[in-house]
Amino acid sequence: MKFLFSLLALALVLATVPALAKDASAKKSVVSAKDYVIIKVGNDEIKNSEVLDVWKSLFPGSTAPDFNSFDENIRQNVLRGMISERLIYDQAVKAGVDKDPEVKKRIAAMAKQVIMQSFMEQKAKALVTDAELKAAYQEKVNAAKGQEEIKAKHILVATEDEAKQIETQLKKGADFDTIAKEKSTDKGSSVKGGDLGWFTKDKMVPEFADAAFRLKTGEISGPIKTAFGWHIIKVEGRRPVQVPSFDEMKDSLREQLANKAMQDYVESLLKKANVKYYSPDGEVQPFSLSLAGKAEKK
Repeated sequence: MKFLFSLLALALVLATVPALAKDASAKKSVVSAKDYVIIKVGNDEIKNSEVLDVWKSLFPGSTAPDFNSFDENIRQNVLRGMISERLIYDQAVKAGVDKDPEVKKRIAAMAKQVIMQSFMEQKAKALVTDAELKAAYQEKVNAAKGQEEIKAKHILVATEDEAKQIETQLKKGADFDTIAKEKSTDKGSSVKGGDLGWFTKDKMVPEFADAAFRLKTGEISGPIKTAFGWHIIKVEGRRPVQVPSFDEMKDSLREQLANKAMQDYVESLLKKANVKYYSPDGEVQPFSLSLAGKAEKK
C-alpha cells in the first residue's frame, strides 16, 4: 500500500522536509527505548516501528533523517497518511476488491517479485566472500602497476580552421581557460576551463589519448581530430595511477563480483532446466542458455 501512502502523505511530508531537514539535524534526537502503540484507529493499532519503516521508505537510496527530530506537524502528516491508507484498505476489502480475479493476479505477481528479489539479495551476499573481494582488489592494484594517468584540459570545436585559429591565439599568449569557456562545444568541461580531470589512456578515444599522452606537462597540442570534432589539448600533470584503498573500493567491487556471480548462478539454473523452445508449428528451435550468448541447438 505504499502507493496510496505516497499519494496521501508523501507530498505533504516531502514538501516540508527540505526546509526543515537542516534545523532538524541540529535538534536532539528522541529515541524510544522500546516499541509502542503510537496510534489507535478503532481496534486497529499502529506501532512506532511501523511508522519508522514507512518514514525510511520515503528516502530510497539514502539515510532517512531522524523522524523524532522533526516538527510535530510533519510527524502527524505521516501518521495521517498511514491512517488514511488503512481506512481506504478496509473500505476496499469490505467492497470485495481483494476477491477480484485481476487484483489477485496483480497481488500474486507483486509477491513473486518480492520473493525473488529477497532471494537474489541473500544469494548475492552468500556468493561473494571476503577472500574474493581482497583478491579482486589485488588484481586492480597489480593492473595499475606501471600505469600512468594525466590531468588535461581541452577545447573542442567543429572545424579544423577554428581549431587552428585557437592554436594561434594560444601561441600568442591567450588564456586557455577563457577560450575554453567561450568557444568549446564540450559544455560539460567548458564551464571548468576545459578541465577533464585525471584519466588513464584507456578512458579516452584512441586519437585523443595518443595525442594527449605524447604531450609533456604544460605543453599544448595542435588540432587533433576525433569523431567528436577538433581538439586542442593541454596537459597539466602526470602521475602513476592512484588506486583507491580497499575500504574505498570494497562496495563497488562487491557489486561487480555479485553481478557476475549471480549471472553465473542463473546460467547454471538454465543449463540444468529442461528448456525447449518451439516454433508455431511445433518444431524445436535453437535456444541459448547463456544470458549473453547466441542461440544454440538443443
